[in-house]
Amino acid sequence: MRKIMTRFAILILSVFTVSAGATAATIPLIMKSFPNISSTTIELLMTIPSLGIIVFTPVSNWVADLISVKKTIMTGLVLIFFGGVIPAITMNFPLIFVSRIILGLGTGLLMSFSQSLIIQLYQGREQQRMLGLSSVFQGLGMFVMTYAAGFLLNNGWQMSYWVYLIVVPIILLVGVYVPKTVGKVVDKDHPEAASDSKKIDGKIWLLALFAFVFNATFAFISIKFALLVVSRNYGTAADASTLLGLMAFAMAAGGFVFMYVQKHWFKYTTAIGLGFATISFLLLTISHSLILSSLGVILVGISVSIFMASMVANINKMTSASQVAFSTSVVMTCANIGTLLSPYFAKAISNVFGNQEAGFTFEAGLIIFAILFVIATFVGINYSRFEYKESNKLSNNVRTQN
Repeated sequence: MRKIMTRFAILILSVFTVSAGATAATIPLIMKSFPNISSTTIELLMTIPSLGIIVFTPVSNWVADLISVKKTIMTGLVLIFFGGVIPAITMNFPLIFVSRIILGLGTGLLMSFSQSLIIQLYQGREQQRMLGLSSVFQGLGMFVMTYAAGFLLNNGWQMSYWVYLIVVPIILLVGVYVPKTVGKVVDKDHPEAASDSKKIDGKIWLLALFAFVFNATFAFISIKFALLVVSRNYGTAADASTLLGLMAFAMAAGGFVFMYVQKHWFKYTTAIGLGFATISFLLLTISHSLILSSLGVILVGISVSIFMASMVANINKMTSASQVAFSTSVVMTCANIGTLLSPYFAKAISNVFGNQEAGFTFEAGLIIFAILFVIATFVGINYSRFEYKESNKLSNNVRTQN
């Protein structure tokens, strides 16, 4: 029973890596409550947590060295709780703005460990299963939090922020069921590994670049999809919002797809994820109906789960056990930077080619994903060249007391 609860405690952390957007629907009502605050500043409430995530994700590993991985995770959860509920109890806008930064800092502290602990605690098929379930938890958890926040919204926008009360039992769960020594690497045959834990292998930078470009391109969905639907006259903004809601379920489904793909075609997992992304953007590029667009959105949701889970799995294969946590934080940080810069990336593409249409943005994304797919396929064919040569030996020496 304890092992099951430990697994659940680790998996549930994935939900809070994406929880900042759960209250996005409150923005229009906040604008009415603060008519003297610019709409741009209020909209920034949903994106400002990304800055905290970008800064604190790599910092989390140094914090863990000082106070332990478990305490770092719990500190992150406490910050998410306070950052999450402050808007529910105050009408002081500067304080609300600061609370969103605090939310991002807390998310940054636990983000890399939500994935690296799976790599460090589990091996083989169990590890693949846990990585897949992590995506399932993330997708379904985000849907539940967003739905709950929307339900509470009926009683005023401040009520929506009480959804972060869910963090309290998770703090207790982690405190009771996650071992104190979790995340601690013990490698008797390679004592020098600990001193190299903050070094980054060149192959990890390749993964980080992939994650950056993937997220910067994938986020075209968030900034251009509604415009695509409206500009082509086959739906409304509300229709687009409904279709985007399907992505949460698609991401959860993607976790199960990842488990199957990882088991049968491990070397090509990243390429398969990019294949889904390429097909989805192809469908969106040619789409003039809500049915075809819904299929495209579902496929892109599946691709996100497969791709991001494959990044973590590849880190385990391409670097030493002691470097997994920090390498994961670097890749996750680059992915978040890609998301943050996506609007500027899309604008730059439109300006270079002199085409501002939403459809053209997806055409550009289609080409980018196709190029990444070809590169990932090449890497899959030559995967043995990218593997860390002592990964198997090290993984047998890595044990976390449970």
